[in-house]
Amino acid sequence: MYVLAQSLTPPDLAVLTEACAELGITLRESAPDERRFEAPDELLVAFHRVAGPGPDEPSVADLKELGGYAVAVLDRISATDVLAAVSSGYGFTLASPLRRPRLVETLTYLRTVTPPENTQVLTLDGQGSLWSAAKSVPVTDAEAGLLRLLSDRPGQIVSREDLTRAALGEDVNRVTSVLKQKLLDIESGAKLLKVPHLGFRLVGTVEGSVVR
Repeated sequence: MYVLAQSLTPPDLAVLTEACAELGITLRESAPDERRFEAPDELLVAFHRVAGPGPDEPSVADLKELGGYAVAVLDRISATDVLAAVSSGYGFTLASPLRRPRLVETLTYLRTVTPPENTQVLTLDGQGSLWSAAKSVPVTDAEAGLLRLLSDRPGQIVSREDLTRAALGEDVNRVTSVLKQKLLDIESGAKLLKVPHLGFRLVGTVEGSVVR
């Protein structure tokens, strides 16, 4: 699990470095235009300084592809700036200069609500059933489509729009709510996590289309 920093000012980067060191979390840096940044472990959160719109400003979609949460570090805090950041897809906003106690609090919270990736492999078969090592449960076409899309993007946050299409136009909140209960019913250990303002991500692995 690591934290990604993009475009932070040197003072803010120094404070974030101290906060990560205090919690024992790896901190990595990448340039704003480094669209294919790769790391061997799971992204917890990306901090990106948002100084204002411009041609070189990376989209939140680029950060979301890495998985994890996205935090906008704003040069000033106003209702307009916060609304613009949230509307752009950022899950959280923080004001520059960053403060170590607030960063430690934020990172601790995000680490608490983000469980480790589950190594158990579930099977979504061609007959409309989802299997764990212990049990199985029937799933609808909408539920199966949503699960396949999430599984095809391991560790990534998938938008509501994409999930709605995968769920054949059905209400994403209803489909995910039912799926969460089914994952519990078969004692899978897998989870569907809602990421505020961004979408959903799957903790676990699903293999598909194996006919039993």
